[in-house]
Amino acid sequence: MNGEDTVRQRITDLTRRAALLRKELPESAAEVDAANVDTTFAMRRIWEEGLFAFCLPHRFGGINDARPELYTEDFFRIALDIMAGDSSAGMNFVVQALVTFEIFREGNTLPESTKVEMARLIRDEGVRLCASNSEAGAPGPVTARRVEGGLVVNGTKAFNTNSGGGGWASVGLTLEGRRGRYNALLPLDQPGVTMKHDWDTMGQRGTHSQTIVYDEVFVPDGYHFNGNGASPSFLSYVFLMHAAIMLGPGLGAFDAALDYVRKLDRPSFPEFESATEDVLVRRRIGGCAVDLRAARAFLLDTARRIERCDLDEDPTELFVEAFGVKVACIRAALSVTQEIFDLTGARSTANKYRFDRFWRNARTFATHDPTDAKEVWIGDWYLTGKEPPMAAMLRV
Repeated sequence: MNGEDTVRQRITDLTRRAALLRKELPESAAEVDAANVDTTFAMRRIWEEGLFAFCLPHRFGGINDARPELYTEDFFRIALDIMAGDSSAGMNFVVQALVTFEIFREGNTLPESTKVEMARLIRDEGVRLCASNSEAGAPGPVTARRVEGGLVVNGTKAFNTNSGGGGWASVGLTLEGRRGRYNALLPLDQPGVTMKHDWDTMGQRGTHSQTIVYDEVFVPDGYHFNGNGASPSFLSYVFLMHAAIMLGPGLGAFDAALDYVRKLDRPSFPEFESATEDVLVRRRIGGCAVDLRAARAFLLDTARRIERCDLDEDPTELFVEAFGVKVACIRAALSVTQEIFDLTGARSTANKYRFDRFWRNARTFATHDPTDAKEVWIGDWYLTGKEPPMAAMLRV
């Protein structure tokens, strides 16, 4: 068996494991939503099934060599199954992947010894990774100054998805005397790091995307770095991650609705003997299935385009297509998460089912950036060929 056959066999196995997690995780997802706590159990299970290793370099036992343009469609098939099982855990999982790319990207200035240690922590101990970047609503930029043996970091980051289980953060910051973005890699349990536990939203509650304050936090040399820029396809990849986060609640809601209707088997009108003979039930199920499958197919088709992307070609068309995928996934998820109650009926609104979490999760993440603006930029591209503004691509 050659190397490619071995990789394909591993991917097949990981895909099978993700499909099983899709069935396993909904129970804990409902509990996490009710308690407004971190998705600790789900993230541990995702790690135990070997999925944290997907984005590691080959030399550390990974699949796609920390390159988003390798095995892109396979990654998103896996991510979508996790999202369907628990959309908060799925969002945490894709953040884990993004920070893994950042740490192990070829050409950044992290030493090999640091990469060896981080790979061990991720692969063998299930250490979780937080992308500590957003300063929306924060008092000012996070900064660092050089001291003997390292840096000292100060400031506040507003949204820190995947930080509820501790782990490490890759903190985007401004370094005194240096232009451009810089990063510090630090454990969240060290002195000077205060996690506010203030994540209290109506949806995506298990992401525990809390505020973190850094107060004179020391980062030793070897754990701070500058990146070497992203590949032309990377921003499109990020938008596909956003789309997957959106589509997950729709897929999960559809799974839950089918299970509920089959078990209850109650038609909408007495002239039908069962739910399976009820044409209105079948019509709604068919409509939801079409919307979800169309959005999923659009996402996976664009993932294949990322794999085939020529580094010399203009990436704008791919950016615009990725925008379109996100819009399609938002539409499908919001529609399906509302329509399931027409399938399941009033009894399904009982809190013990927590079916409303699917809509709350979808509606919450849909507010990340305005869908109307995406549609305007897409329309402008097709009508006039005008490129979307850079702000549309880099919003955090």
